[in-house]
Amino acid sequence: MITPPAATPPPYSMSAPQPAPSPRSSRPSLFGIIFGIVATVLTVGAIALAVFAPQLTTAPNLRVPQGWQHVYNDNPGTSSGLWDSTGGCDFSSEGLHIASEGTCTFKPADSTTLTNGLLVVARLAPAADVATSEDTGILLDNSVLVIVSQQGDYKICRGTCQFSSSTGEGPISGSTIAMHSDAFVANEIAVLYNADASSIDFYINGQFVNHATVDISGTPSIALATSSSGETLVTHVDIYAGGVS
Repeated sequence: MITPPAATPPPYSMSAPQPAPSPRSSRPSLFGIIFGIVATVLTVGAIALAVFAPQLTTAPNLRVPQGWQHVYNDNPGTSSGLWDSTGGCDFSSEGLHIASEGTCTFKPADSTTLTNGLLVVARLAPAADVATSEDTGILLDNSVLVIVSQQGDYKICRGTCQFSSSTGEGPISGSTIAMHSDAFVANEIAVLYNADASSIDFYINGQFVNHATVDISGTPSIALATSSSGETLVTHVDIYAGGVS
């Protein structure tokens, strides 16, 4: 009888046997719970801030002074008889288009005189509706100009927009996020002239931007304007006055 060869034993392994993995807990970790709570609090806080932040500022939002008269409320592009068309103004159903360095002066009907303060509110078409960079100004008494670009850069010029070596004064300038810089979003600018305080307040989209003392007549003229490098399309204008005569 042929004896079969003995089987060769497998080589001896020096590795220790690995313990079986412990089952993962189905409960969320403490870190996950804390992270979820923090994320929720931050989200709710951001929403609350966006809603209530405008109410927390000390600067007042735009309001028509009590007792003032609403003397103009129209699309200036369709009421050409009340605006001087000699300063680069083009009238259409879309609005009043003002070319670069143009000025369009308001002419109240029947030689009406506006006294005791003014509020001029101009609604602007989106910047995409004009061919060049949009900037818009409100000019009072042909001496005080408040002008703002579509990026929110603004100037308040009194007499001149340049620095004056004789007075040591220059324009008040700055930048504000109150202006919608999106080229497809409309904006609104406003200038409130307080005759008693000889001052103006500048607003963008209803939010206070800046304040300046001014020296203008008690019955200032009103005009809409642009700079030499921009143009604008004004779709609606509201004008209020403290007194009308």
